Order: sequence, then C-alpha cells, then structure tokens
Amino acid sequence: MSKQSLNLWVKKFLKSYLPRHIGASIHTIESYACALKAFLRFLRRSGGSKPSLQNISAENVLAFLEYLETKRKNSPSTRNARLAAILSFHRYAHLMGHVQKSEFERLRHIAFKRKKVGIVPHLEVSELDAIYRAVDHRTRDGFRDLTLLKVLYNTGARASELADIRISNLALNELHVTIFGKGGKQRLCGFWQTTAAMIRIYLASERRVPVRGYEDYLFISQRRKPLTRFGIWDIVRRYAAKAAESCLSLRNKIVTPHVFRHTTATQLLQAGADLNTVREWLGHAHMSTTEIYAHANLRTRRRALAKLDQIDRKLFEEVVSSRRNPDLSSGTRRWLDSLKE
Repeated sequence: MSKQSLNLWVKKFLKSYLPRHIGASIHTIESYACALKAFLRFLRRSGGSKPSLQNISAENVLAFLEYLETKRKNSPSTRNARLAAILSFHRYAHLMGHVQKSEFERLRHIAFKRKKVGIVPHLEVSELDAIYRAVDHRTRDGFRDLTLLKVLYNTGARASELADIRISNLALNELHVTIFGKGGKQRLCGFWQTTAAMIRIYLASERRVPVRGYEDYLFISQRRKPLTRFGIWDIVRRYAAKAAESCLSLRNKIVTPHVFRHTTATQLLQAGADLNTVREWLGHAHMSTTEIYAHANLRTRRRALAKLDQIDRKLFEEVVSSRRNPDLSSGTRRWLDSLKE
C-alpha cells in the first residue's frame, strides 16, 4: 500500500468493508472515521509528511494513545474506542495483503486500557428539575428541547438512538416507543403519560416541517433536518450550563446525554426495578454492564421516585396551563386536562 493509496484504502474500509462485509451501523462507521481522521492527523503532525501504512506501527499507535490521554484529556473509554478503530483498519489492510504478519501481530497485542470502576455519574432529582426549568418552553425550539430532554431521561436512550427515533416508532396510545440500538437490536421503552403528552403537543404545533426525505424523524432542527447526536449533546450541555447558574451542584458535573442515561438506570433501581429490567430498558448486551448501577442506595429508592413524580407533574401542569394553542383538537385538550386531575 503506497503513500498515495492510503487515503483510498481508508475510504474503501469505511464505505465498503465495514457496511457490506461487517454490517457495521452508520454510527460505528462515523466513530471509526473520526478515530482514523484523528490518527492520520497526528501522524502528519508528528512526521511532517503524508502518512503511509508503514507509519501505522506499534510505536506510533502507542504514542497516539498517550497523546489522547495526556494532551486531549480523553477518558480510557475514548482511548479504547480509538484503538479499536485503528486495529480494525489494520486487520483489514492485513486481510488485503498490505501488512506483514509480524507487524500485524505487534499491533494486535496492544492492550485496551482497564477502566477504573467508580461511582457512575448521574443527576439528582433537584439537578434534573433545574435543567428542565432552564428551558424556555414558550418558544418552538425550546418546547422541542424540553420534549427531547424528557424523552432522553424517560427512555435512557443513547444520543444516537434518540436521534434515530421516527414518528412511526411511537405508540403514544400504548405509551411506548421502539428504539433501535447497537447492532440493529430493538427494544420497547415505556412512556410516562406526561412524556407522551409533551410529544403530542410537539407534533401538533411545535415541530418544524422537515425537508423531503426526513418526514418521519421525530426531532427536527432549525435547518429542517433531523437533529444529530452531536446536536443532542449540544442541547444537553447548553441547558446544563444554564441550570448551573442557579443549581450549585451542577457546577462540578459534566452533564452529557450519557449522564441522563446513567440517571435513568439509577432512578429505575431506586424505584425497585431489578437489574434484568434495567438491562432490558437500556439495551445492554451483557448483565455485567448493568451491574455498575447496583450501588444505588436502597433506602432512598421509593422516596426519590415519589419526589421525581411530584416534580414531573408540577412541571407538566405549568407547561400545559401556559399554552393556548388553537391547533390542538378538543379531544386532545380534554385528554391533557384529565392528566392534571
């Protein structure tokens, strides 16, 4: 593989090998593309010339991983994800006959870094409420953002899963949504009545008309295209930063969509759900992934859920009472009013 052909082979790996022969999801392909782009950029800065396959050595890969942790301050999870992408591409290059077996074996033995198991970052009830209240739901985009945050917490979905939710996946009368997770696996997640009601209002009057081809996506951006996972990350961090102005405990927390996911799992356990229920709710492939939440305080489970439900209904009543939307049918309005009884 020559210097001139390296970029071409990377494109073939991402556009042909991963989707056609591995069956990788679009999110996996995007993640691998991001990792390889960062690695090749690192090689160019380090070597001062256009990188070739020969530059993908064990020494350079280890130097890149150290750069991620020391300079970029990336977590072990991010470091391991970048390594997985590089190893996958190197395995593909070896398969195509462009890497010697000795070099392939050297890279193959680079270990994934062990992650320290600590307390899972999650939001307290007061912090979650502060983030909700940081949203100006009187605006079109504000109402969309509040609905998005509610669905994110209610379902415990990953940012990529939330971005992929389609209107056809919703079953609002049955109070659930079908979510498509990693590896194309699908699961049903239940909705609270207030979450379903927020979605109904959003669809009836606040959702922007999407451009052709995206009509079925639930969450639409100002550009009338589906929100991406990066857009969802931005929404979460923006409102968390705003909420931190009044909620002091949020100032010491990095709030991401995955923190919402951790919060969902923690609250489910506090409500008395068993680990298997949490595993199915979050779409974990292995129980060992779910067991990190088992530290939840048993004595506060019911009390936390009751407080959360009280806050949730109070917020919903305030949102509904502030709206005088003629686009809602009388039947929908009567149903909304019944929820406050």
